[in-house]
Amino acid sequence: MESQCSSQRSCTIPMSNVVENNITPDCAKGLATLMDVTHVCVKGQPLQDMCRTITAVATKKFFFSKQALQEQCSSSGYVSLEAQPGQQILVKIILLTDNNEHQDIGGVVEDGIEHAYMISTNNDGRLEGDYTSKSQSITLKIGSTEETHIVLFQATGCIEIEAPQNAVVERIGDAMVVRCRFTEQVWNLKCIGTRWIGAVGTCKVPTEPPIIEIPKINGQDNNLNERTQESEIITKDAIIGLIVSATIVLCCVVFGIGYLCSKGIKRKYLPNKDYEKCEMVAVDGTIAHMLKADNVQTWQNTMNPTMSRNDHVPVVAMDRDFITVNTNNLSQ
Repeated sequence: MESQCSSQRSCTIPMSNVVENNITPDCAKGLATLMDVTHVCVKGQPLQDMCRTITAVATKKFFFSKQALQEQCSSSGYVSLEAQPGQQILVKIILLTDNNEHQDIGGVVEDGIEHAYMISTNNDGRLEGDYTSKSQSITLKIGSTEETHIVLFQATGCIEIEAPQNAVVERIGDAMVVRCRFTEQVWNLKCIGTRWIGAVGTCKVPTEPPIIEIPKINGQDNNLNERTQESEIITKDAIIGLIVSATIVLCCVVFGIGYLCSKGIKRKYLPNKDYEKCEMVAVDGTIAHMLKADNVQTWQNTMNPTMSRNDHVPVVAMDRDFITVNTNNLSQ
């Protein structure tokens, strides 16, 4: 019965097989009462090809331990599982019997080291072993026990995402930080189940004006250097000429303003030769009229230090004080 019904969803045993095993038909009616059936409900179909590497996904997959032992593989009794980069693999082995003593349920080989299952009791009261990998690939070692176990596995965690352009990705456990290289933009992501929760934008790159390269022509490099030196000399000469010209113009302006100011002062304070007449008034009351025509002669006669008397004898005259009087205001 074990060879035909174990690990099967249903099985039928013909009576001919029962007779061949020295079981008389008289006990066939009570055969059902002697059967002890153990079952576990698992969704899905059991895997068939156990020789190749099996890809673990978010949905659960399972197989029976005796399947791995009965497969005609080069590595019989070993099953390789692999998930996406960044994910882990959760493995559960369900024991169909309550007694786990003297049962070789195998283990898990990861990075060359064999690990044992953590045995616990599930909600149905059955024993099960759990193991969660740290890497994306592991190898299951199937025990050599005659008891049949159910092995379930699935991928957990989030896969590695490709870093956006001009960005750096930092992952710590279930948290991921995306940073831009040239700006201060930052995005935080959280892994829930097998999906990253969050959004990642585009890193902005600071734009720089393109560098325009002037094509070089053979035989013109020296001429270009000479022209550059000549232009620098011309520029210096032009600056010096501007400074000298500005200095000369400023001096001319200063002298011109000084001349105009002095001329205006003379016009304001000197008497008008055409309309004014002056008189020399001596202390003794003598008035010497000075007009435009006889100004010089009058001044000479007035300032003569000697005088003549009636007898024509020269007489030394005393120094006389004169006062210039504007006669415009005198009555004519």
